[in-house]
Amino acid sequence: MATDIPRTATWRAWLGLAVLTLPLLMSATDMTVLFLALPAIAADLAPSSTQLLWILHVASFLQVGVVLTMGWLGPRMGHRRLLTAGVAVYGVSSLVAAFSFDPLMLIATRAVMGMAAASLLPSITSLLRVMFPDTRQFSAAIAVVMSSFSAGMAIGPPLGGVLLEYFSWGSVFLINVPVAVLLLLFAPLLPRVEGERAQRLDLLGVVFSVLAVIAVIFGLQEMADDMASGSGAPVWPYLLCVAAGLALGALFVRRQLSAPEPLLDLRLFSTPAFSVSLVAMLLMLLGAGGADMLLAQYLQAVEGMSPGRAGLLLIAPALGSIVGGLLPTVLNRWARPGFVMGFALLLAGAGAVAMVWFVGGESLPGIVVAAVVIQLALGPLFTLSYNLIIASAPLRKAGSAAAMGDVAGGFGNALSLAFLGSLAAVVYRRLLDGAGLEEVPAGAVEAAGESVGGATAVAGTLPGGIGTELLEAARSAFTVAVQTGYGFTAAVLVPVGLVVLWALRGVRLEGLGGETTVAEVPAGEAGDGHVPGEREPQDARGGPVVSGG
Repeated sequence: MATDIPRTATWRAWLGLAVLTLPLLMSATDMTVLFLALPAIAADLAPSSTQLLWILHVASFLQVGVVLTMGWLGPRMGHRRLLTAGVAVYGVSSLVAAFSFDPLMLIATRAVMGMAAASLLPSITSLLRVMFPDTRQFSAAIAVVMSSFSAGMAIGPPLGGVLLEYFSWGSVFLINVPVAVLLLLFAPLLPRVEGERAQRLDLLGVVFSVLAVIAVIFGLQEMADDMASGSGAPVWPYLLCVAAGLALGALFVRRQLSAPEPLLDLRLFSTPAFSVSLVAMLLMLLGAGGADMLLAQYLQAVEGMSPGRAGLLLIAPALGSIVGGLLPTVLNRWARPGFVMGFALLLAGAGAVAMVWFVGGESLPGIVVAAVVIQLALGPLFTLSYNLIIASAPLRKAGSAAAMGDVAGGFGNALSLAFLGSLAAVVYRRLLDGAGLEEVPAGAVEAAGESVGGATAVAGTLPGGIGTELLEAARSAFTVAVQTGYGFTAAVLVPVGLVVLWALRGVRLEGLGGETTVAEVPAGEAGDGHVPGEREPQDARGGPVVSGG
């Protein structure tokens, strides 16, 4: 039976909040653990460099592609039911991934995990709005849930390092299973929510968006792989694939502009703070999202660290990211968001330049400090970007604005993994092929060219002197590849920081919201009487209906 929503959260809501931290904790841990597991996966399954990249980022691409569909399913299927179904599928697919015996099998299970992960954030946000109707309590609940994601990023490396120290790489997927079981057991603490009837799903728009992303990334990766291998194969099929993806993207944009109820309201881009913040977050993640992957592989393959030690070192930048995310609450008292975001990007770019220097000199303390500076500087950009994205949209479009933020962030991160991974693979393979390894069997050099983890495995099968020569050449080549990756990071972050400083120089966070356009609007002068962050009143049909768990 339907009941009224209480004005303040009940004890059951606070227990439910603890339950809702589990899915994001699981997905965040899974992301950082996989970085450390890549060398072991490469040595065991012997995937190609392209397959290794798909193992890493196929989940992110499919998550971005279907997150809007999951947002549509929530009101029809029920938010709690969608969340539990997503977590169950995530847990089962993690179990299958742990015992994958072929790269294609692991790619397929990772794809399923990505689609399941797309159901998490839309469901969690919708449930929190019902469980915490009070504005202050809702803000606190959001902070707790998002901090669980940061905590997952932080504990992922040491947890993964311990697991990889004593068990096979499959253990990094098995840790998701007990978390999924725990959430399913305590799911009855969450309310069953039925919102207003969802609009008709634009299935063709969903197809356009997913195919556009996959086609562009597939074409670019395969083109880079063929060029790096020197096979001489024609690249025009991959160029056609990229062109087809761009054409599908254009069709998606055109459909969204003409649809009466679009999946994404692209007209929000007419607001400068919205468009600049969205693009800045996408480009920031494009430049820096894949750098952690390169660093995790470098520490193991070049510095010769065990997974456990590498994981402990990666705690420092993860904690820097958490601290950086909290800084805007203090910095906003003295500086406008555009200045904080711009200077943070410039500082992160300087950290990337320092990383190029320290990686080349093999200075481990310098590498750790540079990594902390990068993550500490990028932390405020996430918080302020989402604030500007949501606050600059009219309240009735806040959901669409938040969805676009998720899509931009996820797409930028996944694209970074693909691009930086391909770039590093090209540089690594070219340098290894030109290293003059005449005494090393050609088959061993070819196998080592697939990945630096594969090179370590191959070198162990060769006689002492020859194996050492191959391993040293592979480590030298991968060092330059990592330097190239961080050089690209700096080349992206510095100009983006300058653009943000100029484009958002007059924007104040407190002047955004309601039906106003983004401008230098003093606080309290919103034209429609709305207060930024205040929820619009709901009528009997618009308000959610809550029934007992």
